[in-house]
Amino acid sequence: MGLDAVVYRNRQHLQLGQDTEAAKLIPETGEIYFEDNQVGKKHSDYLKAYEARLGNIAEIAELRDEIIRLAVPTPILCEKILYSGFHSGDSVPVDQLTLLLAEVRSIRNTGKASTELWSFLDRIEELIRTATSETNPIVFV
Repeated sequence: MGLDAVVYRNRQHLQLGQDTEAAKLIPETGEIYFEDNQVGKKHSDYLKAYEARLGNIAEIAELRDEIIRLAVPTPILCEKILYSGFHSGDSVPVDQLTLLLAEVRSIRNTGKASTELWSFLDRIEELIRTATSETNPIVFV
């Protein structure tokens, strides 16, 4: 078990052809799904714009502890992402992405992050870039 995050492609960026009408949208996450499993399988490879493994339960706890030791204010990172090593269905909304990016930059500016934390921050930054581009939230799965 662990924590994974995904950003779904914006519906407007998808070319679903004749299946456009069958595409259903979950507004809170931006996820597109199809009630017909065959149609869903046909499109499953490109419904996600970016997906990242953030870590297993122990790794997430270590990352959270390291960030807390750095004494950098990180309410989004610590309270919405790293509060648990396993939480699906939660998300970081688009309107909080700028604040999340500021938190990431604050940690980077300390220059004291471990290799694991740098790698985690790289994945978070890619999630932020993709979520901004797709205008969809970061969703934890």
